[in-house]
Formats: sequence, C-alpha cells, structure tokens
Amino acid sequence: MSNDNTASSGGKKASGKESKAFKAVEAELRAEDSLLHMMREQMTSMLGMMGMFILTIVIGLYIRPWYDVAGLHAFGESGATQVRYILLELVMIFIFTAFILALAKYKKDWIIKYGIMGVLCLALMYSTVPLAHMVMIDLDSEPYEIEATTEYESAYIGHSGYDGHFMSEVTGGEGTWGENISFYKGHSMVEGEPTWTNQHVRYPHSDEFTLHVSVDEDVFTFANGAWVWYVNAETGETIDSYSCMQTTTVDGEEEFTGYLAALGTGCMVGFHTNDAMYIVDEGNFLHRFNTFEENPGLMVTQAKWRLPVGLDAHLGTLHTEVIAEDKVLIATPTMVAVILLEETAPAFDPNLPEINNMATVLFQHNATSKLSSADFGPSPWSTTPYDLASNQEGLILLGEENGDVIGFEWNATQDTEFTQQTNMNLEGFGETIQSVRLTDRDFSGYSDMLITTESQAHWLWTTSLLNKISLDIDEGFETGWFASTTGNQTHFHALYSTESTTINSGLITEDMDVVSGLQLYDVPLILGVIVALVLMVLLYVHSEWYVVNTVGVLVGSGVVVMLGVAFVPTLIIVFMIAAAIYDAWAVYKSKHMLDLADTMINLRLPILLVAPQEKGYSFVEETSSMKDRDAPAPTPSKGAPKKQKGKDAMFMGLGDVIFPGMLVLSAAQWLDSSGAFAVAISTLIGGLVGYFALMTYVARGRAQAGLPLLNGGSILGYVIGGYIFIGSAIFDFGISI
Repeated sequence: MSNDNTASSGGKKASGKESKAFKAVEAELRAEDSLLHMMREQMTSMLGMMGMFILTIVIGLYIRPWYDVAGLHAFGESGATQVRYILLELVMIFIFTAFILALAKYKKDWIIKYGIMGVLCLALMYSTVPLAHMVMIDLDSEPYEIEATTEYESAYIGHSGYDGHFMSEVTGGEGTWGENISFYKGHSMVEGEPTWTNQHVRYPHSDEFTLHVSVDEDVFTFANGAWVWYVNAETGETIDSYSCMQTTTVDGEEEFTGYLAALGTGCMVGFHTNDAMYIVDEGNFLHRFNTFEENPGLMVTQAKWRLPVGLDAHLGTLHTEVIAEDKVLIATPTMVAVILLEETAPAFDPNLPEINNMATVLFQHNATSKLSSADFGPSPWSTTPYDLASNQEGLILLGEENGDVIGFEWNATQDTEFTQQTNMNLEGFGETIQSVRLTDRDFSGYSDMLITTESQAHWLWTTSLLNKISLDIDEGFETGWFASTTGNQTHFHALYSTESTTINSGLITEDMDVVSGLQLYDVPLILGVIVALVLMVLLYVHSEWYVVNTVGVLVGSGVVVMLGVAFVPTLIIVFMIAAAIYDAWAVYKSKHMLDLADTMINLRLPILLVAPQEKGYSFVEETSSMKDRDAPAPTPSKGAPKKQKGKDAMFMGLGDVIFPGMLVLSAAQWLDSSGAFAVAISTLIGGLVGYFALMTYVARGRAQAGLPLLNGGSILGYVIGGYIFIGSAIFDFGISI
C-alpha cells in the first residue's frame, strides 16, 4: 500500500507541478495579450510612424512661405471660403479611388503604377523645388527702421497730391486770434522747411472752430468759421479773403455784430472756382457768392442749395477737392459725393425747406460702416502718365473702418462719368483702414496706392496692386507718404497726431520690398527637379521602405501645403469630417479601402508610409494583405509557446497625415498672425493625441480607419487652441456656397 501510497503521492506532486507550469504559461499569455504589452512590442513602429507624421507637417510649415509669396492658392482668395470647391475635392477623391479599384479589378496594374508614378513625380516637385528655394534663397525682407523723428506744435489739417501736407497753428490771444498755416512738400516737413507759410486772421473767433482746407490744382481755400480765403497753391500768397461776419463802424473802428445775413451761421467749408466762392454753412447748406477781381474782399450772394442728407460737410470732412471747374468732391465719415457747382438756383420756399433747391449730386456713395480716409488723384488704371493726362479723369479712393478699400473711376468723357473700379478687390484688406493715399514711390509716372491698416502701411504697386512693401506703424497714425531726397533716395514718412504732431522717417530700399510672385531661381529649381527625378528612379529600381517613406513624406508635405493654404480652417474641418465618415465606411463596411491599400503595397507606391519593427524588414519582400491583418487573430491554445516576433511593419496611408496637416497649415495661413502659429501647434498636438488613440487599436493587429481619430483629435486641438489664443474669430470666415 505504501507503494501505492507512494505512487499516489508522487502523482499528486507531478500534477501540482504541471498545474503551476500551466498557470505560468496562461499568465504569460495574458500579459502578452495586454494592450500595454502589445504597444510596447510595437513601440519602434509607432514612434517611427509618429516621427514621419510630424516631419511631413513640419516640412509643410517650412515651405509654406514659398507658396504664400507665390500666391499659389488653388482657387484664389475668394475660393478659399466657398463650399463648392470642398465638394469638388471630395468628388475627385471618390473618382480617383473608383478608378484605381477598377484598374486593379481588370488587372491593369501597369497603368496604375506608371500613371501614379507620373503624378507623384510632379507632386514630389511641389515639395523639393520649394525646399531648395527655402534653403538657398532668403524670402524675408529687410526691416524698416526709423532714422529721424520730428515734432511740431502745429496740427495736421489735410493733404494735397502725393506728398503735400498742411499744418496749422492758432496764434495770438483775446482780440488777436490768427492762423499760421504752413505747406510742406515731400521731405521738407522732416527738414522743418515749409514750401510756404500763410498768416491769416481768425478773430473774432478764437480756437473753438476747426480750420478746413479744400484743394484745387491752382488754389487752396481755407475756412475757419469767421473767414474764408484762398491762396496761390505754389506760393501760398493770399489771393483774396472774405469775412463771414457782419461789421459796423463805431467811432471809426469796425466791430463784428454777427454772421452775414445770407449765411446766418459760420462758414465751415469753402472752395473758390469760376470767380465764385462756395461756402458750406453750419446748417449743411451750400452757398454761392460771386466774387470780383476788381473789388477784393467783396462777396455777393447768388444762390443756395441743400446738400444731401448724410453728407454732413458742416461737421467736418475727410477730404474736399475741386476736381473740375464745376465739380467738387466732398468726403465725410458717412458719405462721399460729387456735387455740381451751379451758378443759379430758384428762390427758397420757407414752407418746403427739406426739399427745396437740392444740390445736384453727380455721384454718391454711402459708407458701409464709416469712412475713415479718402483721396483723389490719377488712377493706377489710367493708360496715360499723370503728367500728360487731362484734368477730366481720376480715381476716388476710400477706406472704411470695417477694413474695406474701394475706388470709383471718374472720366468726364464717358457717358457714365463715375463707375466702381472692380479690379481693386480690397474688401476686408485689414481689420480697419486708417489712411488711403495715391502715390508714385518708384516715379514711374503712374499712380500706386499706399494703404495703411491698423498695424502696417502697404505699398500696392501698379494695376495688379501687388503688395511691394509693408511697413510697421505705431498708434496715433494719421497719414503717410513717400518722398525722394538728394541722390534719389526714397524715405517713408509717417505722421502721428497725439498730444503733438510727430513725423517718423526712415530710408526705403529695395531690400525692404516684399518678395512676391512665383520664385523660380535657376539653381534651386534645377536642384529640386534633380532630387525629385533621382527619388523616382530609386523608387522604381529599389522600392525599399526608406525610399518609399522619403518620397511619401515629401509628397505629403507638398499636398498638405497646397490644400492647407487653399481653404480657410472652417472649410477644412468640413472636409475632414466628410473624409472621416467616408474612411470609416470604406474600411469597416465596404472594405474597398483595404483593397486599395493592398494594391499600393503590391505596387510599392509611396501613397503610404511604412514603419518597420526590426532592422531586417524589407518592403520589397512584403507579401501580407491588409485584409489578412484585419482578420481576427487565432486564439492561442493553452500551453502554446510564446509567439516569436516577426520582421513586421506598420502601414499608414498618406491621407491619414494629409488631412490633419491640412488643418495645421490652414490655421497658420488664415488665422490672425498674433495667434496663428500657436493654434497650428495646438492642432498638431490634437492630431498626435488622436494618433495615440489610434495606436491602441492598431496594436491589437487589426486594420483601422485612421481619419476618424486623427481628424477628430486635430479638430479638437484646433478648437481648444483657437479659443485660448484667438477666440471665436477662428470660425469667422464668411463661408459661401
């Protein structure tokens, strides 16, 4: 029995040992099947794929300035906010996928291979050529530096032409109030040497009335409430002066007793033409007074008209200019109008004051928000140099507080004298417009534009309005202009009105010009093309994973930039959501995306990225199918030996990188520059969070639709970062169909 007992006891011991070993194997298998273990096993592939994900987007960000300078927006500035172009992109994706699958079904692999390789070669140059230029060519402009600062106690009151400016200072005191007006041309304001100076009496008014100037080709007219006078534009000599006040003689001295009966109020705006003085009074009426060369200082009332409601010239104007002998341009914050200067008018009916004798309006434009600046001069679209042009044409240039810049052509020889200049396309040029000026910085004989927004002054060159230079300005900016000095050196002058008048000046050189247009220099172009061709040859003769990845990363970066700068972020998000839904359906339902991936793997085409797990991996020898990878892994039997690591790799379609990258690039391109980069980085981080979530599924060995998680993470990163760094403006792009 003892033997039996002994035998029995020995059996029990053996069974216990077997049980412990079995449990150990089970525990090991459970550990191997845990998510953490699976991810740890594939960490090399995951980190490699993440690195390529980041590198593709970073290269896109790096070469974006080249595309921006060249203005390579697929659908133009207006197309960036139009939904129909996003729909077009989606349709093209569907057509491409269907075409490839159809060719694969009918065994036309050679058409797929060589057709896609041709397209990839072109797409590859979209990154290699910009990369070569970014490395070899400096696209940054030299910064503008202030070299001189001049301060005046006098106040800026208006401008004339490209570089003429009026400064005024109230002089005297009680009973002796006067005006000291100085006119400066070009660089003379910085030198403190006015072209001319004019003194005029202000009494009996003190300093409560604003001095107003109206310009003309030959004369300048001033009005200060009590007086109106006009001077020679070249010399500043007073030609004639008229009192807007009634006087009486007491003890041999003249005393002011009130305003002229014909006016009833002060003369707020005045302009002299056709031997007549036109005056706008405080009631917004326009008066015509005959003047007489043989009787200086004498005005005889002749006619009276009511100006359009909303013009409100009596409250102050942005610019007043006599553009023809019988036409005056008046621009106020609410309206700009061209008024016909007639000689006679019917008598006023006091019972119909609101409709009687309305001034003849030849042109009128009501402000959309509020006009902030106005100018008139030779049009950039004129075919005749301005020194040879007639005085029957010009451009009315307007800037609004809402950031719009618009222009209206005037040509007295046409049936329609005033027409909007539709070639400008400067709506929303900035957050607001501080100043608009016509100029000729390069002395070409044709006008350009100097448009100043809330932060920069921009020189818009020729009829293309190409932004040739951008200059930073400070708070309190009033106006700016270019002026030439000795040696044909050009300076930019910025006038600021704060507690005093300050002029900042600095030299302008060609190195400060904004680099614009398609930059194709010989050496970078040739180098970029050669690199692309060499990579395509390597892809054909040696399609190993590192060649495929190199081409894939470069192609992906080029596509990311092209699509990212083509659409505003809101439309990119719509695109990403639609693509994510399609990707999920194509992977989990129809599974045709797996067929497409197998086709690309078999043909060794770089529209995917390959992240090997081990050094010995060869993409050339890859034979596994994505559908095989998608099949559930067999359940290991109890006691099965530990599985051996295979020389495997992870695959990711280029689309999984391109879509998140598009949103990163779009944020950098279209958002406010102060927070654009921060939002772009937060979008990238969001995409990486989505990538990490994706890897938790990939680690289990099943094919996954990448876009739902990658796009979702990127969109979430954009929204969070956008609201932190910019605010709700991240969605304010004026989307249209």
